[in-house]
Amino acid sequence: MLSATLKLLLREVSQIARRGRNSLLSLAQERRTALRLDRLADRLAGMGVKIDILRKRMNEGRLDEPLDADASLREALRGLKEDIRTVRCQLSALSGPRSSPRLQRAFARLAAIAEKTYAAADKLQWEIEAHEQMGDAQQASAATRLSA
Repeated sequence: MLSATLKLLLREVSQIARRGRNSLLSLAQERRTALRLDRLADRLAGMGVKIDILRKRMNEGRLDEPLDADASLREALRGLKEDIRTVRCQLSALSGPRSSPRLQRAFARLAAIAEKTYAAADKLQWEIEAHEQMGDAQQASAATRLSA
């Protein structure tokens, strides 16, 4: 009888220890995921800063060469926007009320930065188009004056 009770007690202790270990592993995994999300948000924020610097230089006319003569920048911006769109879709699928507060903060931060960077990339894309069209119109009017 004592042996059966002892076995049950040991089984209970073993299950509690296993649950505690699994809980700690789960917390560590959530922490690593939150850190990865934070690093991704930092990289996106860095891209947003670079985009803003480029927009500022373009608007001030401080560019030494044509901004996007071969359209590679616009293509890169299109790709960035597509990647951000994918990240935002994945975030909306993953985030939820069952996530830890730390993970929810990381999701919210990444979503906000992704939205801001997407808007900056979109705005730069439109401004490049407008800048290019304005340059084409100026070249056409200069050519008309020269031929007259």
